[in-house]
Amino acid sequence: MNFLPKRLVKEWSWRVDTGMPNHKNPLHLIELKNLLIEKKFPYQFIDGLMGNLTEAKGDTSSTTFYHEVITGIVVAGGKGPFNTGADVKKHFDNGTIKAVKGSGASPVNMKKLPQARFLEKNSIPKKSIVSDAIKVGKSIISKLGRGKNVLWTGPTNDASRFGAGDIGATFSGYGEVGVSLKAGKGQLKNLTVNTFFKALGLPNVNSNYFLTTYKKHWDAMCSDWVVLVEKSFESQLKGDNKDEARSIFSKHAKKNWDEYQKENLTKEELEVLNKALGKQIKKTKFRDFCRKLYEYGDEWNSVRDKHFDNIFSEFSDKYDHQIRVGLHDLFKRQLSVGDTSIFYAAKGGKTFWFIPSETLYNKTMSPEQFIADYETKGSGSGYDFYLDVGTQSVGAVGTIKVIFRWKQGQMVGFPDTTSDYQLVTKDWSAILGAFRK
Repeated sequence: MNFLPKRLVKEWSWRVDTGMPNHKNPLHLIELKNLLIEKKFPYQFIDGLMGNLTEAKGDTSSTTFYHEVITGIVVAGGKGPFNTGADVKKHFDNGTIKAVKGSGASPVNMKKLPQARFLEKNSIPKKSIVSDAIKVGKSIISKLGRGKNVLWTGPTNDASRFGAGDIGATFSGYGEVGVSLKAGKGQLKNLTVNTFFKALGLPNVNSNYFLTTYKKHWDAMCSDWVVLVEKSFESQLKGDNKDEARSIFSKHAKKNWDEYQKENLTKEELEVLNKALGKQIKKTKFRDFCRKLYEYGDEWNSVRDKHFDNIFSEFSDKYDHQIRVGLHDLFKRQLSVGDTSIFYAAKGGKTFWFIPSETLYNKTMSPEQFIADYETKGSGSGYDFYLDVGTQSVGAVGTIKVIFRWKQGQMVGFPDTTSDYQLVTKDWSAILGAFRK
């Protein structure tokens, strides 16, 4: 943890369940991000640090590794079975697929990568992942033909010359091109709140901006939340130490955002609360205790949406013009448009799109041709930003939905974003065009 001052590491450790922060754990990174936001670190620094911690070595999960690599092996003409990591390893050994890194896609020794542990005989890939990868690989062959000189770019992800492509290969009639792969349905690029607004051309709009500019709404939301949690707390009291428990809860039940986020219970206080409730909640962070205590439903959803409506209504009134101008670049960012054209394959190969390079995108999707609109509204899981896109010649093509939601539980830190898409047509091809070198 030598990349952070000791005082921050100490506070970070209080916020994670294990008491030992791990920068390879996504949930721990969310806590770190929330901590840095609360300490008012510059959002550029936070984004840069998060990017370095999550992307420097690429995705090192077994699911991602097996899906990308097995797909690449199939595209190259390799065959299974893929029962163990050793079955995958032989395809690296015989040159069916090669691992590369860096902008020049330089060969890299698999033994020196974190993913090398997935090439052992005792490492077992999930059957569902193997099945999906084989289907995707066969779909790519049916669309592009068998690939030659197949490269796995996982060690550096977006840093290779294939852009967002997880594998690269030479296909007859297409030349050398990358393919972005997703297991299952797939998803668009998930932007953080800060990068989401940066993509809209609003670099100064970040989580801290929302918390400070619309403080009255966050405080009002927090107050309403605590009232509902307290009501739930009162209804669940059943021990003979109710008064002591009420006193502890009231002491920590801060009704403004900043104080609520910082409140901590002592172990002794937590024991008293659990005894009075007949529960075994193991969260000393008060906000975490509350999210475990209160099973929210329609009542909270309605209250939360009211406050988000107020926040985004004021925000839209102020920035509507800039948002509309920025929708063109936001759409580009969501599709992971980069320096080079790539293909995108997901859903067992049923989803197969061409993603143009930025140069080609700007020609095909010029601001004059591009049409878009947006709206915001509440949903059961959070608050949604809908981007409807199309072209003058094609009309409506689909909708990108960016969801603002609390990934770790209601009212735990600032909401983050995830993305989904809904298509009017069968795919984005109508708007993105066919492959062109």
